[in-house]
This record gives sequence, C-alpha cells and structure tokens, in this order.
Amino acid sequence: MEGLSAVMASRSTPRPSPPPGSGSASRAALSALERTAEKRSVALSYLFWCACFVGVCGLQRFYNRKPASGMLWLLTFGLCGIGQLLDLVLVPEMVRQANQAQLLEQALAGTEAAAYPPLERQLLQLARRSRPSGFTLNDALLELQLPPGANSGVVTAEIERLLLDHLLDVGNDERGRVVYREP
Repeated sequence: MEGLSAVMASRSTPRPSPPPGSGSASRAALSALERTAEKRSVALSYLFWCACFVGVCGLQRFYNRKPASGMLWLLTFGLCGIGQLLDLVLVPEMVRQANQAQLLEQALAGTEAAAYPPLERQLLQLARRSRPSGFTLNDALLELQLPPGANSGVVTAEIERLLLDHLLDVGNDERGRVVYREP
C-alpha cells in the first residue's frame, strides 16, 4: 500500500513548466524533424515496388500517400502486373506529388515567419523609439505586427519576460499610467 501511495503522490506532483522562451525553440525543432521524416524518397519507393516479387503489390502507392490505388494494387496484384510495371515509370512523379504538400507548407512557413518579426525585437524597438516617455500596453498592441491568434496576453507575457531579463523597466508616467522604458 505504501508503494502505491508513493506512486500516486509522484504522479500528482506538478512538474515545473519550462521557461517561456524555451518552448517555441523546441517546438520548431520538433516540427522540422517531423517535416524531414515525412519527405518521401524515390529509392525507398522502388524498394517497396520490389515487394511485388514476393506477391505484395502496391506498397509504393501506400508509401506515396495514395492509399486507394494502393489497396487496388494490393487486391488485384498490381492490376495483374500491368499497373505494377507502369509504376516503374511513375514512381518519381508519385514521390514528387507526395512531397509537394510538404514543400508548400515549408514555403508558407517561411513567408509567415518573414511577415511577423519576433515580438521581443518589436517591443525593444518600440521602447527605443519612445525613449523618454515609454510605451503602454495599448501602445504596444497598436504598434506591433502580431501573427493571427496573438492577443494582449501574448504581449503581456513577452513584456514580463523582458522585465525579468532586465531589458525593459517599468514605471508610471505623469498621468499615472504604467509605462515600459528602455533601461
């Protein structure tokens, strides 16, 4: 019983959350690895094609994201071998089509990243531009180029991180508003 309660206690203890900046880098690295793993290869497609010699046809079609025709090839022995022989010529095109969605996603991700500069950089530039008077949260929300889905919570979290890193100072202006300035 003591062992069970120790296991339950260890499961219920909250784990510390990672620092705010570390999650995005690890997510980006993970998505890059996933994209690399999804890329299809002509050589591997031909290797799957060779499975027809042991009676399993259509594996190259499953591999290249064509499950319907892969099932047809599997059930009809590659359309009585004619479709399987035709695939000798079609494999490079199937691989290109299978990788096309991934290439489009990478191109769009590159465009999206270029469209929205890092939030940290934008906040520090805003602090430099408004040097003596500083800027408010409303000023930041109006000035920054935020990606879709970003809101005041994201900006506030980034400001708090910059305050902890001593890259921004907080104070009040003559009207009593909270302002952020460059140190």
